[in-house]
Amino acid sequence: MHRKQRRGKPQGLTLSDMMFRKKMMKECVQQAANDTTVEVMSKRALQRGLWLSVVSVSDAFGIGPDRMKKFFEVYQKNTDELQQMISEVDEDYGYEKLRKKAEKVCGTRIIHLYEDESNG
Repeated sequence: MHRKQRRGKPQGLTLSDMMFRKKMMKECVQQAANDTTVEVMSKRALQRGLWLSVVSVSDAFGIGPDRMKKFFEVYQKNTDELQQMISEVDEDYGYEKLRKKAEKVCGTRIIHLYEDESNG
């Protein structure tokens, strides 16, 4: 005859152990939800930043749909090149090459966000 499986706390665990486990699981689930929320907010901010750039370029230079299509083709090409540099060398190399190219295009010094100018 099979013994009936008991529900509730596993044998050998105290009520305190069970409460601690439940608390830890709840905290883990909450942290995962927070991480997902931060990721979604970051992606939305990035998307909105790109929209703002597109609108600003259009307003400043009268760029319409045809030239904007060309912009996005080149944007994709540059994205692919960046990903290739990252995969072939590493992130630091890829992003530094991008930063230097952006400096050249803008004609001004560009630093990483939140980087203290005295460290660069």
